[in-house]
Amino acid sequence: MAGKALFSVGGSSGLVWNDFLEICQACDEYGYHGFYPSDHLMLIQPGRGSGLRLEGLTVMAAMSGHTKNLRLGMLVINNNFRHPVITAKMINTIDHASGGRVEMGIGSGNIPAEFEAHGMPWPKFSERLDRLDESLQVMKALWTEEPASFEGKYYQLKEAPMMPKPIQKPYPPIIIGGMGERTMRVAAKHADDYNQITSVRQAEANIAKFKAICAEEGRDPTGMRFSVQIPIRLTDDKAEAESFFANTVETYTRGASHKKSDLYDTIEEHVRDSSLCGGVEEIKAQVDKWTSAGVNHFILQTPRPFDAPMMERFAKEVAPAFS
Repeated sequence: MAGKALFSVGGSSGLVWNDFLEICQACDEYGYHGFYPSDHLMLIQPGRGSGLRLEGLTVMAAMSGHTKNLRLGMLVINNNFRHPVITAKMINTIDHASGGRVEMGIGSGNIPAEFEAHGMPWPKFSERLDRLDESLQVMKALWTEEPASFEGKYYQLKEAPMMPKPIQKPYPPIIIGGMGERTMRVAAKHADDYNQITSVRQAEANIAKFKAICAEEGRDPTGMRFSVQIPIRLTDDKAEAESFFANTVETYTRGASHKKSDLYDTIEEHVRDSSLCGGVEEIKAQVDKWTSAGVNHFILQTPRPFDAPMMERFAKEVAPAFS
């Protein structure tokens, strides 16, 4: 029996303003839950995609006036690109501009080349995680206290004002992604949505581990979202579907940023369990496997150029089975 799920859309590499406008307005019209661009300053995988890139938070702020119901977020804000006070202000501003539709995906950053290219310091991983944890404490204090004070190793607030407070109470939903234990612990403390880029089997294992960490941290995960970012290719053409799988396998073989899970014997097996690809009934069965594994929010990574007819068909023929 199909579990309930939300469906959103994500991605920003190679998109200019008119692309964002087309995609977000189409997703708004088709009834998708949200749109989530990434937060990068440059092309992060040379040879894959276009170097065209607009700043995501600014795009979401502008998009608030061009959409009606679509949730507007980021997957994910790089915590080390901005001071948390500035991030909190920007998210709060988008919340007001959108009438309470903003969400905040945030992470510690994982692409050192971006920092080197732009002359920014690149802390070690443990420091990046500690900074992320402190940043979230700072932002939550600013959103809920007046004035807000915080004394941490990296950030301090001294009766800092922030008015008005966010429209959403107590603050906009927080999305945190990652599969390491330390990241899971930060998510267990702060997240409303735990996000992954992985396969069905690995997602199920990670959600079980995350819930165990929640128990250790005294956090009740009931009502949380568990999301995945996942490629989508809705097609009745068997050859097109097989070509999609073959191309994805080739990408993994060349060294994709997301590696094969140890729960699979082959890359092909992993790839077929990490995508939504095929006809309507095939994709319904695939989504059902994910919901059985505990996933209830799918962020669909659409191909370039944006395939509006495919996304409309998905919204009309697949999504209702999980509403």
